[in-house]
Amino acid sequence: MKINSKSSNNYIVVNATAIEGGGALSILKQFIENIPLDDNKWLIFISDKIHLDKFNENVRIEKISGVKSLFKRFWWDLIGLRKWLRNNKIIPIAKVSLQNTGFLVGKDIPSFIYFHQSIPFYNKKWNPLIKEQRTLWFYKNVYPIFVKMFLKKETIIFVQLDYIKKGFSNYFKHPLKNIVVVHPVIKINKTDNFPLKKEGIDLFYPTSNFFYKNIVVLIEALSNTSNNIKLYLTLKDDCNNDKIEYMGPLTFNEVCGMYESCDALVFPSYIETYGLPLIEAATRGVPILAADLPYAREVLSGYEGVKFIPFNNADAWRCEMEKLEKSKRYKPFDVSNRPSWKELFEKINKNIF
Repeated sequence: MKINSKSSNNYIVVNATAIEGGGALSILKQFIENIPLDDNKWLIFISDKIHLDKFNENVRIEKISGVKSLFKRFWWDLIGLRKWLRNNKIIPIAKVSLQNTGFLVGKDIPSFIYFHQSIPFYNKKWNPLIKEQRTLWFYKNVYPIFVKMFLKKETIIFVQLDYIKKGFSNYFKHPLKNIVVVHPVIKINKTDNFPLKKEGIDLFYPTSNFFYKNIVVLIEALSNTSNNIKLYLTLKDDCNNDKIEYMGPLTFNEVCGMYESCDALVFPSYIETYGLPLIEAATRGVPILAADLPYAREVLSGYEGVKFIPFNNADAWRCEMEKLEKSKRYKPFDVSNRPSWKELFEKINKNIF
């Protein structure tokens, strides 16, 4: 029998207090934007640093401060959230975590976790004594402990790609039938082109400065190319190089403008869960040079405009860069039939009893 969610204090509780930026923030916003306007009521805990423009009338937002650090986040997930519900006389009928790890509410109810962390599944070791590797070491060796603490066999796990589904099942010994692949929504914003060069090839890489984004392979490839090629990066000025322009951080509309203007997207990153720029560029028919890795192959499966390149082979990247044609476009990639938020909310509703 389905729980009566119409009661004034019955809510599906969503925990997202540790999310403040990056891809996780995009997922949080998409989740809230796609919540169905039905009889279910949603109570969503978010960071006080997040601003949300709009949400449905069946959504209640509670901003929580001071739970970003590891210790405070653990306390909130284990004790704090449950205490808040009890003090405010909220009855949770289901719980959803949007930040990889579960949480406690004081009763046994349907549990869902949106898992978007791929690092534990990489067959690679990192050294905690090396500063730039410390975070990766933590997510590889320590973070899974927190995942396991709140994980039950009945928990429904949402992931973005099939290779993450298989990785999660193998690593955590979780039933495959309780892991569901749902894709993020891809927005296609119409925007003015950036005034790039009229001659030569313009490459675009929307990225951060983490070492695994593998910018070094592009720099090495560019240093040996004989063609008139320029790379545009969404990073602050790093060095003087006439083949690279550091644009600094861009808004999403500006990123879309670069998709329209560039001659190709380059994406050599060797650690990704999804790689949103890949699909954003493909839906516009942009030529793509991508790392030959499972995430990229799965995201772009069926797209004719991509070349897959060994991520650490600078000479192979140089060769493919030199083959690019000015202003070439392919048939825009259609991803409308991929399961997304509609299927996620249907799965949640089906499992609330």
